[in-house]
Amino acid sequence: MKNKIALITILAVALVAGSFYLFDDEKNSAPPGSEDVPAKNSIGVYVSGQVKTPAVVTLEDNGNLRIVDAVNAAGGLTEFADTEVVNLAEHLTDGQHIHIPTKEIVLQEPSTTPTDTSDKKTGSGKNSGDIVNINTADETELQKIRGVGPAIAKRIVDYREQNGKFQTIDEIKKVRGIGEKTFEKMKDNITV
Repeated sequence: MKNKIALITILAVALVAGSFYLFDDEKNSAPPGSEDVPAKNSIGVYVSGQVKTPAVVTLEDNGNLRIVDAVNAAGGLTEFADTEVVNLAEHLTDGQHIHIPTKEIVLQEPSTTPTDTSDKKTGSGKNSGDIVNINTADETELQKIRGVGPAIAKRIVDYREQNGKFQTIDEIKKVRGIGEKTFEKMKDNITV
């Protein structure tokens, strides 16, 4: 009888010890603190335009990612980046495409005040230094030529569309309204 009680006691102790071991082993198999911290997510964002390395970038999502984070991951902005039209503080979402546009570069036109070379005799006010290609200029550009107004500019474009490009500047005299006198005014300001 004593042996039976001793055997039952040993079995009970072994069972209790085994259950503690199994319970402790389950706790040790999970990474420490995994119950409190959710799994880390990442998002992919395509960054293009005026960044140093346009690419799809992968960022660890901490819940507070901004466009500036994606831009920095793509190497940062170039000197031509126009950040006025992109909100760098905007939140990111997975699969988003961020395009950084190029700054509009405004070229200043040459000053016409002290060195104005406009035709004073005719009062046309057109700069004689402007050379206009009569094969490629649109109606507005053609009006920069001395002696050419809106009507003649339209006729030049119509002539070009019907007959093809001008082979020489003299050929412009074939356009109705451009005679020898008008040609003399414009010949130094046109090219083909």
